[in-house]
Amino acid sequence: MDSVETPFSNNTIDIATLPDFEEVAMNPVREKLLTKHLLQTGVWFLLVIAFSVFMYFQDEILVGGIISGIIILFLVVLVFNFIKKQPRYAYAIREKDLIYKRGFLLSKTTVVSFNRIQHVSINRSVLDKWLDLSTLKIFTAGGSGSDVKIPGLDPTVAEKLKEALAGKIANENV
Repeated sequence: MDSVETPFSNNTIDIATLPDFEEVAMNPVREKLLTKHLLQTGVWFLLVIAFSVFMYFQDEILVGGIISGIIILFLVVLVFNFIKKQPRYAYAIREKDLIYKRGFLLSKTTVVSFNRIQHVSINRSVLDKWLDLSTLKIFTAGGSGSDVKIPGLDPTVAEKLKEALAGKIANENV
């Protein structure tokens, strides 16, 4: 019995007809994420102060001062970056994918198709629990470099997103 073969086709797609993810209404993360970053940086700042005091009593004021100054300058740049990038953390779920934006000095947008998602989990550190935050981790087929972490979510929202994504994954695999 002869089977009818369809000819191979690989037509080009007009780029103008593709949807523009930049126009999607994005959901911001909670502002408490900035508090978390500032608290973590504050701990490092206290360690630098302790190091500076230690170096002072070791009669290595110049070396300790230079090292401490460099580290403090780095921490100030880090705090500035945290403050500027906080409003840029955002996510959106569309019919077939998830979009996640972040960054200030180096901005990055990730679009993950549901058929690439393998599983989803929620992480909460001690500091997250104290600030009432959650991090949604999305594991994709493509290795750790393509995984997505959305920090600074309300725990209830994170749970709803996890359930919604799990439902989308199940529907994609049917």
